[in-house]
Amino acid sequence: MIRKAKKTDIEWMVELSHQKRLAYSKKHQNFWKMAENSDEMQKKYFEKELENENVIALIYEDKQGFIMGKLITPPEVYDAGLTLINDDFCVKSDDLWITIGKELLDECQREAKIMGSKQILVVCGDHDTKKFLLLEAMNMNVASRWYTKQI
Repeated sequence: MIRKAKKTDIEWMVELSHQKRLAYSKKHQNFWKMAENSDEMQKKYFEKELENENVIALIYEDKQGFIMGKLITPPEVYDAGLTLINDDFCVKSDDLWITIGKELLDECQREAKIMGSKQILVVCGDHDTKKFLLLEAMNMNVASRWYTKQI
């Protein structure tokens, strides 16, 4: 049920991502405030990323979820090794994190390890309870927190 994302998947990936951004924007209205043309920018970004050899983009059939991870080198002051960063990671509904979300993350990690990744970093909003419960269940832990307020 999991396969590599294609350009034909981008439309529904953007739609799913939009729903996530909308939910996040309700929790922190300034930090996650959507730009007027955010969907168009997301579409262009996804198109570019699907061509990047350092990106692992996977979808779960039937438009149930997707994950996009990018292999990066940490800043040179750290010796952590090649890192897979997952920011664009969505499922159609919160109850799918523990099943489809886990399958997507497992496969993304497997592919990243083959490509030489030493660690994974997953972005998760502090309020995104079902997602962070999945990450904790997969023995991941919090490495950093961001604090924000409007000034």
